[in-house]
Amino acid sequence: MSEEGSGGDPWKVLVEELCARRPYFLGLFAFSTVFLLLQIPYLFVADPDSTLYVLATLNVLGTTAFTLGFGSILWLCARRTI
Repeated sequence: MSEEGSGGDPWKVLVEELCARRPYFLGLFAFSTVFLLLQIPYLFVADPDSTLYVLATLNVLGTTAFTLGFGSILWLCARRTI
Protein backbone atom coordinates (compact mmCIF):
# COMPACT_ATOMS: atom_id res chain seq x y z
CA MET A 1 0.00 0.00 0.00
CA SER A 2 1.30 3.39 -0.90
CA GLU A 3 0.41 6.60 0.88
CA GLU A 4 1.20 9.08 -1.90
CA GLY A 5 -2.31 9.42 -3.35
CA SER A 6 -4.28 9.92 -0.16
CA GLY A 7 -2.18 12.30 1.90
CA GLY A 8 -1.25 9.62 4.44
CA ASP A 9 -4.62 9.15 6.15
CA PRO A 10 -4.71 5.43 7.03
CA TRP A 11 -8.52 5.20 6.68
CA LYS A 12 -8.43 6.67 3.17
CA VAL A 13 -5.60 4.36 2.18
CA LEU A 14 -7.54 1.34 3.46
CA VAL A 15 -10.73 2.38 1.62
CA GLU A 16 -8.81 3.01 -1.61
CA GLU A 17 -7.11 -0.37 -1.44
CA LEU A 18 -10.37 -2.17 -0.66
CA CYS A 19 -12.23 -0.39 -3.45
CA ALA A 20 -9.41 -1.17 -5.89
CA ARG A 21 -10.25 -4.84 -5.29
CA ARG A 22 -14.00 -4.41 -5.62
CA PRO A 23 -14.48 -7.13 -8.30
CA TYR A 24 -12.95 -9.71 -5.95
CA PHE A 25 -15.26 -8.65 -3.12
CA LEU A 26 -18.24 -8.81 -5.45
CA GLY A 27 -17.42 -12.43 -6.27
CA LEU A 28 -16.87 -13.29 -2.61
CA PHE A 29 -20.15 -11.59 -1.68
CA ALA A 30 -22.06 -13.57 -4.31
CA PHE A 31 -20.37 -16.81 -3.24
CA SER A 32 -21.15 -16.28 0.45
CA THR A 33 -24.74 -15.24 -0.30
CA VAL A 34 -25.37 -18.41 -2.30
CA PHE A 35 -23.96 -20.59 0.48
CA LEU A 36 -25.99 -18.71 3.08
CA LEU A 37 -29.17 -19.35 1.11
CA LEU A 38 -28.26 -23.02 0.75
CA GLN A 39 -27.60 -23.46 4.48
CA ILE A 40 -30.64 -21.70 5.94
CA PRO A 41 -33.10 -24.56 5.17
CA TYR A 42 -31.07 -26.92 7.38
CA LEU A 43 -32.13 -24.85 10.39
CA PHE A 44 -35.74 -25.84 9.72
CA VAL A 45 -35.12 -29.44 8.67
CA ALA A 46 -32.65 -30.66 11.30
CA ASP A 47 -33.71 -31.80 14.76
CA PRO A 48 -32.75 -29.07 17.27
CA ASP A 49 -31.04 -31.66 19.52
CA SER A 50 -28.81 -33.05 16.78
CA THR A 51 -25.24 -32.33 15.85
CA LEU A 52 -26.38 -31.37 12.36
CA TYR A 53 -28.43 -28.51 13.84
CA VAL A 54 -25.43 -27.19 15.76
CA LEU A 55 -23.24 -27.35 12.66
CA ALA A 56 -25.91 -25.72 10.52
CA THR A 57 -26.30 -22.92 13.07
CA LEU A 58 -22.54 -22.29 13.16
CA ASN A 59 -22.36 -22.39 9.36
CA VAL A 60 -25.21 -19.91 9.01
CA LEU A 61 -23.67 -17.56 11.60
CA GLY A 62 -20.24 -17.70 9.96
CA THR A 63 -21.57 -17.27 6.46
CA THR A 64 -23.76 -14.38 7.63
CA ALA A 65 -20.70 -12.66 9.07
CA PHE A 66 -18.81 -13.05 5.79
CA THR A 67 -21.80 -11.88 3.74
CA LEU A 68 -22.26 -8.81 5.92
CA GLY A 69 -18.54 -8.05 5.80
CA PHE A 70 -18.24 -8.30 2.03
CA GLY A 71 -21.53 -6.46 1.58
CA SER A 72 -20.41 -3.60 3.79
CA ILE A 73 -17.20 -3.26 1.78
CA LEU A 74 -19.25 -3.07 -1.43
CA TRP A 75 -21.64 -0.56 0.19
CA LEU A 76 -18.69 1.57 1.33
CA CYS A 77 -17.20 1.60 -2.16
CA ALA A 78 -20.57 2.41 -3.76
CA ARG A 79 -21.15 5.25 -1.30
CA ARG A 80 -17.65 6.55 -1.93
CA THR A 81 -18.24 6.85 -5.69
CA ILE A 82 -21.50 8.81 -5.32
